[in-house]
Amino acid sequence: MKVYHIGTISCETDQSGRELKAIGGISGYIKDLIDYSLKNNIKIGLIGKIFNYEELAGIDYIRVQDKVTGTNKFLIALLFKSLITKIPKDVVIHAHRPDHLAAFYFFTRRKSVVTLHGQQALTVNIRKSGVIRFIYRALENYSFKKVLAFIAVDSVTKSFYSNLYPEYKHKILKISTGVNTELFKPLDKLLCRKELGYKSSDKIVVYVGRVELPKRLDIIIKAIEKLVSMDPTYKLAIVGDGVSMNGIKKLVEEFGLNENIYFMGIRKRIELPKIFCAADISVLISDNEGSPLSVKESLACGVPVVANDVGDISEIVKSQHNGFIVNPNDLDEIVQKLAFAVSNSSAMKSACLESVKDFSIETVNHKVLQLYNTVFNEG
Repeated sequence: MKVYHIGTISCETDQSGRELKAIGGISGYIKDLIDYSLKNNIKIGLIGKIFNYEELAGIDYIRVQDKVTGTNKFLIALLFKSLITKIPKDVVIHAHRPDHLAAFYFFTRRKSVVTLHGQQALTVNIRKSGVIRFIYRALENYSFKKVLAFIAVDSVTKSFYSNLYPEYKHKILKISTGVNTELFKPLDKLLCRKELGYKSSDKIVVYVGRVELPKRLDIIIKAIEKLVSMDPTYKLAIVGDGVSMNGIKKLVEEFGLNENIYFMGIRKRIELPKIFCAADISVLISDNEGSPLSVKESLACGVPVVANDVGDISEIVKSQHNGFIVNPNDLDEIVQKLAFAVSNSSAMKSACLESVKDFSIETVNHKVLQLYNTVFNEG
């Protein structure tokens, strides 16, 4: 059996070890699945685009694009690529959006799996025009008819799509994202701070993710502004980039927080444990999530999480145990819980580590490989 993933991932090259390092939630998910599959002697292909990497040892790489484009152009490129690409018969296709699968499947029909990383249909309805919504829904409908199995990364996503497509709800099963506990683990906080240039006395909150409107960094910055007004040692480290970066930097300047906000840009995945471990807490306030890796990665480093109740976060983060679940519309509550979590970060460390034991890469990806075998042997 061979598994071909459909997707676009961003990677960086470690020149010494030639190791492939993915950046971002879905990129990390695909990369971890690829690594685990290769370790278990499953041949792997990737249909899409891998940025910043040329040599893919052991991977059949089918390039779809040469540069970053919008979703619509990627779908068109996928459709044309399926016309000219010969895919072996003994292959399971694993896509990470329903519309991606539909575009490729139309001319290349193979047994398929799709991971639902959150409620994509809802996001499209909110953010896209009527024509785009119509096209997406048509592709999604086609995908649900043809795909043999869907992986919902959280209970909310499973419930959403089960209600949207009740005739296909038997195809949807929940398998959460996993965390690489060999990479993400506790490190010496003071040493990490020294290497990153932080002061030992700083109260550090870290955000790791895309800088986009749905991530509600504006709320986080407003909360930090209130905390800094009470205690100037509060700092916020923002790790990531995105289309809203200019607006966020403008907001930081308006609040006079230039000395309290660290813009760290996109970092290699191997650098993230040090960044998490240097912090007192991590934060995620978002309009929509599936099973965010950054939450599990923070907890695996022993760092509590303050977040709102989206995706599977409330299944993992328990208030006053390993962090806090907050109301994104209550700024005072967010400020209060951030301050409490910072003050009690060390006391929550053991609970953080305990909470991710069932979400290791080995546990989660073993379930995905079992699903591949089921799909491959079906029919």
